[in-house]
This record gives sequence, structure tokens and C-alpha cells, in this order.
Amino acid sequence: MIKISILLFDYVLAAAVMGMNDMLYFAGNTYQRQQRGRQPRFDVRLASRNAEPVKVMNNLSLSPHCSLEDIAGSDVVLVPTINGDIDLTLAQNQDIIALLEELKDKECLIGCNSTGSFFMAEAGLLDGKQATTLWPTVEEFQARYPQVDLRPDQLLTVDGNVICDAGGTSWFDLGLHLIELFCGHKTAMDTAKYFMVDLERSTQLSFSPLASMKFHGDKTILDIQNWLEGHFRDAISIDALGKQFGLSNRSLLRRFKLATGTTPLNYLQDIRLDTACRLLVQSNQSIESITHAVGYEDVSSFIRLFKRRAGFSPSNYRARYRAVHVAR
Repeated sequence: MIKISILLFDYVLAAAVMGMNDMLYFAGNTYQRQQRGRQPRFDVRLASRNAEPVKVMNNLSLSPHCSLEDIAGSDVVLVPTINGDIDLTLAQNQDIIALLEELKDKECLIGCNSTGSFFMAEAGLLDGKQATTLWPTVEEFQARYPQVDLRPDQLLTVDGNVICDAGGTSWFDLGLHLIELFCGHKTAMDTAKYFMVDLERSTQLSFSPLASMKFHGDKTILDIQNWLEGHFRDAISIDALGKQFGLSNRSLLRRFKLATGTTPLNYLQDIRLDTACRLLVQSNQSIESITHAVGYEDVSSFIRLFKRRAGFSPSNYRARYRAVHVAR
């Protein structure tokens, strides 16, 4: 079970908190049904100072499950939108900033919605990393945190174990990223379909299942992973790959498997098939065209591989999930 903690503070945006909670709850139970009886995939907990309720808009409040001190051991920690004065909120929640600072060296994912990025930047989690934030606060953010590689044109940024979304309903994008990461592409697509999310904006639904394989300390293998994601359409051999990065075949296979849990060729195949999933949903290309676009020559072989991985033929996959895609 994946332990996810959502941090609460006064005048947090309730829609982002409860929307994320609902999406993860739905996905976790969908995953449980697909796995035939296993426990729900996600344990989502709302945490606040001393486990006290927090104020939100319209004189409402949110009641947490636990205190900030109880989130130790979380696999994912999420910081929602600041829906009030940013300076005042940061000043009144130094304990949250201190908690986030303690997570710098922890093996967990840390994500934020919209202006929650200010909390993460204050804690130094975004130094030298790509990030995004709510568009009206871009100039303020850049002035306060010049050390952050801000990408305001992106709905979602993923840099190592840090994830940021741009605000508004972009928590959908963040949620789908986590669902695909921990539950797989099918559960993410089922969730997107249930919530009627436009996948044209959710371009992270392509390589995100592979993101979990990048939390390791082997820089050479990480360079190889990034190279494969940029050259997956090419004909690639282990011999040429090893020579390019100065590794023998044996060393390449050993280090890649140790770092990622899979082989370079299986990793390449996952990139290709994930890209095919996206093209089937988001484009009108023929199956033959998609086959060649992702690096395969033989259409029949591609169809067999795709069906084995996705559980559907490419045409059935397109018919099942195309309704998720909202044409602009």
C-alpha cells in the first residue's frame, strides 16, 4: 500500500485537497478490483498541525486524519494550493516548511499543487530543479526564488523526486501522474475516463510509469535512460549502447538491472509501448503508422506485444479510451 500524506493549513484550497483525495480513492479501489482482492493501493491521509481542523472558504473547515508529526514513512507528500495571502501563510506555517526541509534526503516523492510550490521553494526542495506554479504568481515566484528553474508554460514538471503542477484543475494532472506511476497505465486511463479528464493536456501519460525507475544513484544509467527516451524510435543494440556510454555489455546489463530492476531492452520496449498508448488516444494515426512511429517495423509483432502489455489490441484500446480524449 502506498502511503500518501496531504498537508493542510488554514485557507488551503479545499477543492484541490478533496479532489485529489477522491481521485486517489477511486483509483486505489479500481486497482484493487483489477488485482482481484488485494488491499486498496493508496492510504491517503490529511495531516495538519496537532491534527486540528483547518479553515477553508465560506466558513467551512476540513478535518484531518493525523498530525504533521504522524506522516513519517510516507511514500508521497503533497502540498496543496495556498488559497490566501502567500506571505502570511508561509509565515504562519513554519512547521510545514521545516517538515519539508527534513524530507530533502528522504526516499519519497514530494509534490505540490499551484502555489503550494512556494512552500517547497521556501524549504529549498526546488533549488536547481524544474518547477511550475500558478500563472498570476510567476513574477513573484521568480523574484523570490531565482535559483529555481521555473517553467511557467508547463502544466506539470517532474524533476527527480519533485513534482509540481501549475494550478487550477492541474491537480488532475498530478493525480494521474501518481496513479500511472503506482497503478499502471490502465488504471490511470480508467480514472481519467471516470473523471472526464482531457488527456490532450495530460501529456505526462507517456513515460511516467518509468519515472519510478529513476530513483537511484547511478548517473551513467540515468543518462542512458534519458537517452533511450529521446531515441526510442531508432534501431538500438546493446553493443552500440554500451560503447556509447563506455560500458561493456556485461557491466551495462548488470548496472541497469541493479538500478532499475529491468533490462535496457525491456525499458526501451516500455517506452515504445507507452508512447503507442498515447498516440492511439490522442491522434488519428493508423495502427501501421503508430507501429513505425514508435520504432517497430512489423505490425503483427507490434500488435502482439501491445496486447500482451495492455490487455487489449491497439484498435480495442483506442475504442475503449478514445472517449477520454476531448477534441479542441
